[in-house]
Amino acid sequence: MVMKDEQGIPGSMGRLATGSAFFDRQETIAQAWELLKTSNLLLLAPRRVGKSSLLNRMCEESTAEGYRSVYLSVPDAENELDFIKRVVRGFRDAPWSSGGWGLAFRERLPRDLEIAVKTGLVELKAKNFDWRQPADDLESLLRSGDSQTLLLIDELPLLIGSLVKQDPAGARAERFLLWLKRLREQYAPRWFFAGSIGLDSLARRLKLSGAIHDLQPVALGPFSAEKARSYLMARGQFCQWALTADTVDAMLTAVEWPIPFYLNLVFEQLRMVAAERHSLPSPELVEMALERLMTQGRTHFDHWDERLSKMFDDRMVHYCDVLLGMACRDAAGVTIGTVELRLSQEIVDERQRSELLAQLLDLLISDGYLVRAESMVRFRSALLRRYWKEVRL
Repeated sequence: MVMKDEQGIPGSMGRLATGSAFFDRQETIAQAWELLKTSNLLLLAPRRVGKSSLLNRMCEESTAEGYRSVYLSVPDAENELDFIKRVVRGFRDAPWSSGGWGLAFRERLPRDLEIAVKTGLVELKAKNFDWRQPADDLESLLRSGDSQTLLLIDELPLLIGSLVKQDPAGARAERFLLWLKRLREQYAPRWFFAGSIGLDSLARRLKLSGAIHDLQPVALGPFSAEKARSYLMARGQFCQWALTADTVDAMLTAVEWPIPFYLNLVFEQLRMVAAERHSLPSPELVEMALERLMTQGRTHFDHWDERLSKMFDDRMVHYCDVLLGMACRDAAGVTIGTVELRLSQEIVDERQRSELLAQLLDLLISDGYLVRAESMVRFRSALLRRYWKEVRL
């Protein structure tokens, strides 16, 4: 029967899960607060697991934990200067910068960074983004901070990927990452980085792991089967549904990898199908919802394509497509030997082929596309595999 004495959990498709829409993750947050006492952090998780919502939640809780925090999402930052400007503005607009130490800190912030450094943006572009002077100005502000100042930076890897595209040699990305490392080493404020592309896998590909080795990793995975079941039941409560065990099992089977985004995606499609048919949810309606998702919901999966093209050159994207196309054909995946044989048709040199394959596997496993089981590699999510097989190919 429907439990009307509890509110359940509202959906959060396409936006941060805030308030009652944020579910679980207490253990991960508690671990992060403990580690921040002595370390700067890097959130390790594949995409769509809920990294941004977790950072935002920690920002909301930071005052109670004794921190003055700034949460910044920088997926569209154009360059190093743009990043610096956003950090400055984040400090300026922070609600805690209104009295005492915060007010003194705020009064030192430049109103317009380009004017403050007496260099116009056009001139900076002409100088190939010589952002050292703005960086020095930001450092002077960080000196005023202490270990209770917390910067929560989301989507930094996308900026690094953009820098690599602008400078394929990697010099700009290296200089920027090493500068951030120096800030962490020399100044007291704490940093917590995350992103929908793994900063760790990106740094390995660029051979720049030394620029982030000081960051303490914090892992964020899918919900456990028990938590995922509880989440779906609570979503059903919100809609005043009495979800049967079979219906919940059908949704979990369809998703396979129970992360918030996929659970919400299937649930919302089921909600629409049930409303159209004036029927209660059932395993049969779950399958209809999946069919609808494959035919009408491509926009929910396009980001898996777009992120690859944003981060990598055409050659790397091509080989990602090759590997994913082979892995999607069977639920069990494909043997790594078969993938290497396919790559040998285009890459004759064995060492180059081996290095490329290692990079591909590291990237696609770290970012949630694939999972490796001994000599096999398969799609991590049955839902994404179905999309790749039925729509993408």
